Amino acid sequence: MFKKPENNRMTVEEAERYGREINARSAQYENVEIPKEEIAMSFDEIPPPLSEEEIKKRVGEQNVKNVESDIMNSINS
Repeated sequence: MFKKPENNRMTVEEAERYGREINARSAQYENVEIPKEEIAMSFDEIPPPLSEEEIKKRVGEQNVKNVESDIMNSINS
């Protein structure tokens, strides 16, 4: 990829080349097959949901309070 200052425009040739590079990079991920044994997890592998105390212990009690107050503010606005 090439770097250009934001205020400069690309020429038609540069834009076409840039588009082809983006399309080629996207095509690498479009038709990727994942083996079936990697897709599904058994029920034994799925961890149980975290308790409220465990969440507070992992992220911090103040962070939980901040998220809860942000949710209430967004609902009320």
